[in-house]
Amino acid sequence: MDFSPRNGLRPRPILDRRHQSTVPGVYVAGDLADAPVIKLAMHQGAQLARQIWDQDLRATSTDDPELLDLLIVGAGPAGIGAALELLDTPARIRVLEKDRPFSTLRAFPAGKVLFAEPRTLPTPGGLPFEDGRTEELLAQWDRFLDHRSLPLERSELLGLEPTGEVILAQTAQGPVRCRRVLLATGRRGQPNTLGVPGEQRVRYQLADPAQHSGQRVLVVGGGDSAVEAACDLAEAGADVTLSYRRAQLSRPKPKNKARIQDASERGLLKLELGTTVTSVGAQSVTLARGDQPVEVVSDEVLVQAGARLPTPFLHKLGLRAEGERTWLQWAWMPFFALLVYAFYVLKSGTDYDAELGMHVAKKAFFPFGPGQPLDFVPDLLHVDLGFREVDGAFWGTALYSGLILVFGLRAMWRYRESRVQRWRYLSLISFQLLFLFGIPELLAPAIIHAGGEGGWAWQLFGGDRAWKLYSITVPWPLNIWALIDAPAWMATESAVTAGLWLAVAALVSFVGIPLFVWRHGERFCSWACGCGGLAETLGDLWRHLAPRGADAIKAEWAGRAIFFLAIPTTALLVADAWGLLWHGLGSVKGFAGWWYPLMVDFWLASVVGVALYPLLGNRVWCRFFCPLRAYMELLARRFSRVGIQADDTCISCGECTRYCQMGIDVESYAQQQRPLDNRSSSCIQCGICIEVCPMDVLSIGEAGAPVQIQVGAVAPGPSSCRR
Repeated sequence: MDFSPRNGLRPRPILDRRHQSTVPGVYVAGDLADAPVIKLAMHQGAQLARQIWDQDLRATSTDDPELLDLLIVGAGPAGIGAALELLDTPARIRVLEKDRPFSTLRAFPAGKVLFAEPRTLPTPGGLPFEDGRTEELLAQWDRFLDHRSLPLERSELLGLEPTGEVILAQTAQGPVRCRRVLLATGRRGQPNTLGVPGEQRVRYQLADPAQHSGQRVLVVGGGDSAVEAACDLAEAGADVTLSYRRAQLSRPKPKNKARIQDASERGLLKLELGTTVTSVGAQSVTLARGDQPVEVVSDEVLVQAGARLPTPFLHKLGLRAEGERTWLQWAWMPFFALLVYAFYVLKSGTDYDAELGMHVAKKAFFPFGPGQPLDFVPDLLHVDLGFREVDGAFWGTALYSGLILVFGLRAMWRYRESRVQRWRYLSLISFQLLFLFGIPELLAPAIIHAGGEGGWAWQLFGGDRAWKLYSITVPWPLNIWALIDAPAWMATESAVTAGLWLAVAALVSFVGIPLFVWRHGERFCSWACGCGGLAETLGDLWRHLAPRGADAIKAEWAGRAIFFLAIPTTALLVADAWGLLWHGLGSVKGFAGWWYPLMVDFWLASVVGVALYPLLGNRVWCRFFCPLRAYMELLARRFSRVGIQADDTCISCGECTRYCQMGIDVESYAQQQRPLDNRSSSCIQCGICIEVCPMDVLSIGEAGAPVQIQVGAVAPGPSSCRR
């Protein structure tokens, strides 16, 4: 089962919010940082260079003529954009390029049209860029660069040696001292290979489709590049077969899908979908469709399956790639898990053991159980505050709220450019501090204490039971006790008072939640929920680790199973509370009352859900196990009005997918213009995909509508991406 967070994403170096790599002073831009569109890469390089100069270098500029301010490695779109941005500043810069400027574009097929998109972005340094054929644009750019006299050096970067504030760059022409390095080398020189016998006959670039007229060509791949190459070859007179491992072409943009479908229907090319290459012969290629071999006669084999990260080169420079962990990170994960386990054992609260003469943890697990090394800790946490006695449950909730406050403020700063995100985090913080801590744990107990036994507050809560307020803000089925405990004290209280909390809980769960879902989708998870509060604040550090792919989506059924199990469990406990349970079911009720809180509330919701943050992201509980989210999803699939929209301008950078905490392939929805709502996904409408979109264009709209992306203004930042 593949639960990899890298599923469906192009690998890239680990970058911080400013695009700085794991080597201090070394930044990454362009295709290597997932800016796959030419003008966007130029703009990203220019913005990053300006940011480095303005924030890091300008105020501390030196007079050392041998010390460069910025060494730009790579003269592709990002590197040229960076150089042009600083050309008219006092910054001392140099561009290293082992080939010619724009060498990747020079390998494009002859006649390929380059589009100057997105239209709203300016081209750095006045570089002329209008829609045009590759060879015409390159000739124009060569003349422009000659006129601007870029400090270009034909050389190759061999290594980096950071020494304090100075980085020593080893190049093929000798050492270069610099203060900062901008890596803009791209990844086109590392194509994904087939790994099959005979691969030496395979080509990875298409120079001129016309040269293959009359030849039999097999194209391997299912993205836009493969589809465009297959269609160009077919229109140039080649006999083309396209092989793709999936049963459908889902990745290409709609216009390319329409183009290849039209070519296939007209007999210009043949589609071999659901096939993989097993071997390449001298005059033919063997494909496999399941266990069935398919023989394709071919004069040429062209693989267009994308490019891989130049990991050996990055490692030589000291950079780490996403998904790579250090020994310290591996050591941290079990420590974090043990810390979470201890926290929730103590947070379960205490019972007084008269025989031992001390308070014992309700979850008396090692090492906090009687006679165990830390058995004294639960008793230490039992404190009389005057208006109430508190135990580990109170202190745990206080610490939980403090974490949400601290990391919530951090997240508000991180997404400070977004008014919506600021309000969302303020909502999560306020909801936790007021409704999940302040009122039930402090205010209500203080009022009950002040009114004394028999007062209106005492009557309302059936004694010192302010925790009944949680039935309003933590609804069933997340809190099954909201529907179970209320009538248990009918013998001693009035029927009206006894049924009040049951009625309130039922209204919240069966009226309030459906109405909320109808209007707001599953936003309760990302705007108000206590579990979601910790996930969105502390857990935001690991949101990019969400598992992706078909296996992860299938695993979401676990939450639905728990939801359906919550129904008979609740029914048994309610019947027992009302005295309606047939005595023969007593043991069943006892098992249900023990099993559900232990396995669901303690292990899955508390320990497992949080402990796996550093491994599987911040939404392990919410996505895979939470019965409330499963309940809301079932409702949302039928009548929610919320969705995310897009048109055909997606640039396929993958940022939206990379940071989706629910593991949704948002990029695919945008590419295909498929409706992205709860009819087709587990989206909780947190809106982070909107914030990290490099074009700042995704928006929440009506459910069932196509995803709509409108090219708009670009926010400040190296790639206008808020990560």
